[in-house]
Formats: sequence, structure tokens, C-alpha cells
Amino acid sequence: MKNPLFMIAACIFVGTCGLSAQEIKEKQTEVTKYTVMERFDSEEISTFENRTKLREEHLAEIKRRREILDTLDISERKRQRLLEDLITEPFSNRLSRTMAEIEFQDEE
Repeated sequence: MKNPLFMIAACIFVGTCGLSAQEIKEKQTEVTKYTVMERFDSEEISTFENRTKLREEHLAEIKRRREILDTLDISERKRQRLLEDLITEPFSNRLSRTMAEIEFQDEE
């Protein structure tokens, strides 16, 4: 067998290496003068009124699509999936395909 003194020395060496790796070194933080949004021109940032108007238009479009989906002659399960897509994934393939078919039929 090996010398027990050698094993004790190896354990102490491994332990001290582990402790030195855990020391916290503080980093100097840099203070930025501007935030990311402040770097853009004020014209590119939407005003509150503009954002409110866009939100109202979006909600009106969702309401219109919901009314269209409610009038379709489809199974209840498919209707529920489409209504769920309307809220969670408004650009899903399933919803887009259904709306495209409806608008195509309206044009004819």
C-alpha cells in the first residue's frame, strides 16, 4: 500500500485548490450613459396614443375573426382549436389557412 502521509498530503492539496477556486472576485461595473431605447430617435418610439390606437385595431381584428369563426359550419373541436390559435398563435398555419379559404370564398 501507499504511504498514508502521502495520501494525507494529497487530500490537503486537493482541498486547498478547491477552496481557492471558490474565492469571489469582484468585477468593476461600467455605467452606461443611455439605455438601449434612448439611443433611438424619439420619432421611432411610438407614443402612448399611437400604441393605444394600434392595440384597439388589433383587438377589433381579433373580434372580427372570432365572429367569422363562430359563423363557420365546422366541428366544435376544430372551432375551439382555431379560437385558441387566434389568442395564443395568431399567425399559426391552421388559422391562416382557414382565414385564407374564407376570404377566397368571399371574393367569388
